[in-house]
Amino acid sequence: MSVTKICSGVIALMALAAVSAAHAAAPPPPRDVHDHAQVERFIRACEAEWAAQDATNDTASSKVCLADDYQGVSSHAHVVNKAQAMQADPGPITVVSDTVDYIHIRFPTPDVAIAQGGETAVNKDGSRRSLIWTDTWLLRAGQWQIVTSQDSVLAKPYERAKP
Repeated sequence: MSVTKICSGVIALMALAAVSAAHAAAPPPPRDVHDHAQVERFIRACEAEWAAQDATNDTASSKVCLADDYQGVSSHAHVVNKAQAMQADPGPITVVSDTVDYIHIRFPTPDVAIAQGGETAVNKDGSRRSLIWTDTWLLRAGQWQIVTSQDSVLAKPYERAKP
């Protein structure tokens, strides 16, 4: 085996490890749970990691971001609890990426945040699936967590705005 092939293999393994490490840790919680800018950064990071879970099967962020009493409606129209939402897909992963396209966050009260967003998943075959969703976050016992959510699959994937 040539040195070039070995180096290419090592570089590929390092890149894979870096991507895995990026998804291996849950987002750090805000230092000041009453600072809306910090809370928004945390919510955006949690939402991005939760979306990526379809492609990575990494549920670390769900452990932190979902309340123990979480109940939501999945994109398959099933009511799910935290354990069900955290289950890794048992079959082969067909999603190569799932990214958040936008998030709108508002604070109707100091201890409630409503995040409404959209995301697009891309499958290995190139097909796309777009979801829109609403997540309700509560500040309880010094932690911001999702207590309920509603996901809806769009009939036709939307296109991102062209720059």
